[in-house]
Amino acid sequence: MKKIIMVLAILSLLFLLVSCSALTSGEGSKVLVKTDYGTIEKDDLYKEVISSERGKELIQKLVYMQILKGKYEVSAKEVKQRLDLIKEEAGDKDGFKMFLEKQGFKNENELKDYIKQTIYFFKATTDGVKVSDKEIKDYYEQNKDQYTEVRTSHILVDKESTAKEIEQELKKGTDFAELAKKYSTDKVTGAEGGDLGYLSGGSKEMDPTFLAAAMKLKKDEVSEPVKTMFGYHIIKVTDRKETTLSKVKDQIRETLLGKEAKPVQEILNKLNKEIEIKDDAFKDVFKDVEPQQPKLH
Repeated sequence: MKKIIMVLAILSLLFLLVSCSALTSGEGSKVLVKTDYGTIEKDDLYKEVISSERGKELIQKLVYMQILKGKYEVSAKEVKQRLDLIKEEAGDKDGFKMFLEKQGFKNENELKDYIKQTIYFFKATTDGVKVSDKEIKDYYEQNKDQYTEVRTSHILVDKESTAKEIEQELKKGTDFAELAKKYSTDKVTGAEGGDLGYLSGGSKEMDPTFLAAAMKLKKDEVSEPVKTMFGYHIIKVTDRKETTLSKVKDQIRETLLGKEAKPVQEILNKLNKEIEIKDDAFKDVFKDVEPQQPKLH
C-alpha cells in the first residue's frame, strides 16, 4: 500500500513531465531550477523519472488509470460507502487517525484517492461476472451470524458440577446477575452481572465455542454449561440485533463478485494491448508479465 501512496503523491509531477511539449516537439528543454553551479531542465527530470523503477510504476499507474476511467465509472457515493466502512471499523476519530498513520496515508483525501483506484480495478477484474439476487439471499442466510450482534452475559466457573448447580438455581428463578456476582470467576464482568456487551457473529476475538453457543440463543434464553479453555460458562442473551438483507445486499454482492474476480495481472496484460508506445524510453514499461506459478517445495 505504501508504494501506491508514494505514487499518488507525485502523479501531478509526472503528468507535467510526460505531457510537456518540449519532449515531443523538439523544442529546447525548459529550465526548472537554476543555481550558481548549473541548471536542472525538464529533460533532466524526465530522464531521472523514466530511468527509475518508481518512475516506471508511476507511468504505468497513469496510463492504466486513464484507460480504466474511460471504460468504467466510479461515483462519489461508491467511494463514500467504502470510506464509511473503514471509519466504522476504526471506531472513532482517534481510531481513524491511527488507521491513516498505520497505513501510510497523509490524510483522508489521499485514502479516498486510493479507494477510488481500488474500485476501478475491482470493476475491471469483475467485468462480466454476474451475481443473482438468489445467490445474495442464499449467502445471507448461510452467513447470518456475520450480520447479527447479540448482547450476552455469562457466569464462568472452574468445575462442571458448579455450573450445573447454578443452572438449577436459574431454573428455580434465581436472578442471573446475582448469581454472576456471587459465583463467576470472571470478576470484571461478574461485578456487572456477567454482562459482556454486544458480540458480533463474525468476531475473531472471542472463543469460537463460546461464540457459536451464544449465537444460537434467542433473546432471554440461557444456555446449558458450555466448556471452553477458560472453564465452564452459562450464557444468557439479553438482546439480539440482526442487520437486514437490504442493508448488506451491496456488500454481499461485492463479496460474491470478488470470489470470481480475474487476477489483476491478467487485466493489466489485457490493457497493455490497448497501449501504443510513442517513445522508445517506454518500450519496456508495458511488457506483459506471466502469472506467477506456485513454488514447489
